[in-house]
Amino acid sequence: MAISLKYWNGRGLMEVPRLMLAIAGKFPGDGYEDGRFNAPTDGLEQNLGRMPLVTIGDESFGQSGAINFVVASECGLMGSSTFDAGHILSITEHIKEMFQVYGKLVPWGTEPSAENMDLWFDGGAKDVTGPADRAGAATRYLNWWAGRIEATLGSGGFAVGDKLSLADVLIYYAFAETLADDQAAPDFPAFRKEPFGSKARTDELLARHPRLKASCDAVAGNENVQKWHRERGVQGF
Repeated sequence: MAISLKYWNGRGLMEVPRLMLAIAGKFPGDGYEDGRFNAPTDGLEQNLGRMPLVTIGDESFGQSGAINFVVASECGLMGSSTFDAGHILSITEHIKEMFQVYGKLVPWGTEPSAENMDLWFDGGAKDVTGPADRAGAATRYLNWWAGRIEATLGSGGFAVGDKLSLADVLIYYAFAETLADDQAAPDFPAFRKEPFGSKARTDELLARHPRLKASCDAVAGNENVQKWHRERGVQGF
């Protein structure tokens, strides 16, 4: 079935679906229609008149959760069983919660201060095993999320099961996605090219969380992902 994407011209909410399509061997003009827009377009009713939107055959879907699920299902990236799919969706929600916390600390598009960077990478709750301490809920920053998510992942090099899934792509997008200088405008802020504003500090975190790192490496090592990164072109954000 024909696949069509409509989204603002940048990585944003459509990068995860684009990565999954690449993993499945689908690329712009050779597997799907790549609709990158710099102004609102038409045909967006299923997302309440907004982007992003994916259309597969005669069906259209809005909202990132639905888009990710449908694209992952069509690309064979929802695991090998209902239980795998449940674990994948659970990790999806964990990543979503983590981004919400980061977004409150560092609103989108704003450069994080040194204080907030230290808080996000080094501060906050450290109860990464056993029942979560509700007293520290307001200070659950990156170490807490990484430690807790690490404990949910499989030991075979993938987040869930024995092959790549939506969960791996989301983990990669959160902890390892970067933007090369030649794919950004000259005035594109450096902090927006790196996960959580600092690839170096995020890499240090991954070194302490081998299952998260293995998941990221599984995505980064995929030949089709590497091809996508070479070919995706200049990104608006």
